[in-house]
Parts: sequence; structure tokens; C-alpha cells
Amino acid sequence: MAMTTFEQIAINIRPRLLELCERFLTMRQLPEEAEDMVQETLFRLWQMRERLDDYASPEALAVTIAKNVCIDLLRRQQVPTNTLHDADVADSRAADQDLLSHDMHKQIEEALNRLPATQRRMLTMRSEGMTIDEISTICKTTKQSTKTMISAARRTMTELLKKGGLR
Repeated sequence: MAMTTFEQIAINIRPRLLELCERFLTMRQLPEEAEDMVQETLFRLWQMRERLDDYASPEALAVTIAKNVCIDLLRRQQVPTNTLHDADVADSRAADQDLLSHDMHKQIEEALNRLPATQRRMLTMRSEGMTIDEISTICKTTKQSTKTMISAARRTMTELLKKGGLR
């Protein structure tokens, strides 16, 4: 492979390699090492320059080399690499849970806002731990009427949430 071709590949792939190495190493508080890992990757790629034409994508090879270089560094630093995966999975799951929780909270709020005011008020009081007696006293209704209104509110909420298309 010609020197100019290799230089062009290196220039094009460098930002991607740096981003990859920073992601790998930031998780373990080693972001300052990312630049060195990119240099090591490009050095290894340079050593293979005579065989690069044999590869369909020198860029993909560079990414693989960069990952391996980062893993080697983490092993030398005695950082278990499986914690990288575990941390990624845990972070991803936490983000998914936050997103789902936020979305569900929004749907519940929208469904609650569609209830008639009295049902919404009674259901809210009940969810805050008030007894049927307390709610019926505050709302000046009978216990049976209060139970019926709360039951109707719950049924409506369930139907609205099952439909899902509240917006």
C-alpha cells in the first residue's frame, strides 16, 4: 500500500478511533490514555501496511485493532474487561428503565387528566393513602358513592392505559 493511501486512511479513521478509545477508557477513568491507544492502533496498522490491500475494509480492521489495544491496556491496569460489558449493560438498562418510567408516568398523568374532576380528586386522595371514610367526608358523599366513583376512575384509567394512544 502506498504511503499516501495509508495516510489518507489514517486521517479518515482517526476521529472514529479516538471516539471509540475514549468511550472504552472513560468508563474506567482512563480517558487520557485514549490518544496513546489511537497512536498504538495506527502504528500496528502501519506495520501491516503491506497486507492492508488483502482486507476488504482497513477501517474495520483499525476498529478491531483499537478495541484490542484498549482491552490490552485495561488488562495491564488490572481492570476486568467483563465489568466494561456489565457497566454498559447496567447503564443501558438504567437508561431504558428511566425512559420507560418517564413514559409510563406521562401516560398515567394524561389518563388521570381525562377523568372527570371528582373521580380524579377521589382517586388521587385514595392513592395518597386516605381512607374511603376520609374521602367521603371531604367530598361530602356517601361511602358507597365514593367507592363507586373510585372504582369507575380505576376502570377508566385501566382502559385508557391499555389503549396506550393517549396523545
